[in-house]
This record gives sequence, structure tokens and C-alpha cells, in this order.
Amino acid sequence: MLSLIYGTNQVAIRNFILKSAKELRTSAIKEYNLSDVSENSIEATLQSDLFGESALNVIDISKALKAHLEKLFELFKRYPGANVILVSSKDLESTSSVVKVVKAFKGKVIPATLSRPNEVFRYLDDLFNKRESNCYKNLQKLLEVDNDPIYILVMLQYQLKNIAMVKFGLGRKLPSFQLSAAQKQAQNFNEEGILELYGLLYSYDVALKTGKIAPEIVIPLATQKILMR
Repeated sequence: MLSLIYGTNQVAIRNFILKSAKELRTSAIKEYNLSDVSENSIEATLQSDLFGESALNVIDISKALKAHLEKLFELFKRYPGANVILVSSKDLESTSSVVKVVKAFKGKVIPATLSRPNEVFRYLDDLFNKRESNCYKNLQKLLEVDNDPIYILVMLQYQLKNIAMVKFGLGRKLPSFQLSAAQKQAQNFNEEGILELYGLLYSYDVALKTGKIAPEIVIPLATQKILMR
């Protein structure tokens, strides 16, 4: 199995790796950075172990030189049954040499890009205006096209900041197109509630980045808490 996943959506990349490991029924995930290790180091885990089990080899090629990539693909020719996921944090073009070679190996090519769709603004507007039904509908649409909880948390904090500025008498500092929306939304919250939500969103942000909360539940949970205020 050979796959290439590329882009800036790190959550999507990690989820793809874990999903692949589950499908392969292996708990052995070997991670390498091709710019830091030799091909010989990687070769050792491309082979099955004494019990016939194969590891999932995750190789970061983001900063790898062309010469390193050429040697790596020569290695894959010797181990066609190896389980390999190539990861690049760059947004690659379909004409990229790496993409072409992976396809030549009959491998999968998966983009993990952040589309930043309009659904996020519809979701925020419905959420802070307490339109519960529409809010959940737009959240579902958002998660289908851009399931990046870190980005959505940032957007939640950004809109809450606008509401706080209005509530605490600093609305004049906002651009007019942001001010009118924030003024309307600020009517749904008191000062104490806004401060509590700030603390809540911060705690979710820390928990998410330290692995103490599952990525798939943090946004629905934050949504529920804000609607309840």
C-alpha cells in the first residue's frame, strides 16, 4: 500500500494515518523525516517482522531533496508489499513529480487542504444569534468540507472577541461591517457569560493541542456550550 497525502490540514493528515493503521490492523506506526534519516534506516521497517506482520511507515517528504526521493522510490521497487504513507505539508500540484511517481506506483493521492468555506461564517452567525437548528445544519456542512477544529476554534474566539468589544464599550474600534453583526449578537450574552466563554474556549484549545480531548467532539461541545449561555 502506497499513499501520498499533502496539504496544510494537519488534523486530516493525522486522521488518515490512524484510519489506515486501523484498516491494516497494525499498531506499529513508524514515522520518519526523509530529510533527517537515511533510506537504509527506513528499509528495516519496510519488511515484515519475524511473525509476518508489517508496520505502517509514515515518511515526511516535505523538505526532502530530489536525490533522497529518487533513492526512496528505488527502495519501494524492492518492497512492493510495504505499507507506506508519504506526507507533505506543502500544497502540491497535480503536475508535481512526486504525485506523478506515486500514481505510477498505483498509489493513492489525497489532498488535505483547508478550503475555508463560507459555511464557517454562516455557522458563526447562526451560533451567536442563537439560531440552534440552522446552526447545527451549517456546522454539519462545515465539518464535511473543512473538518479542522483548531481553525474553527480560532474563528469562534475571533467572533467572541468582536462581541466582547461591543459589550464592553469598545465597538467603535470594529469595522462597520463587523460592528452591526456583533451588536446584534451581543444582545444574547451578558458580561459574565462572555468571560466564561473566553475561558472555556481557551481550555478547549489547550486540551485539543495537548491531546486531552478528541478532535471530533471539541467543536460540537463548544457549540452546545455557547448555545446554552
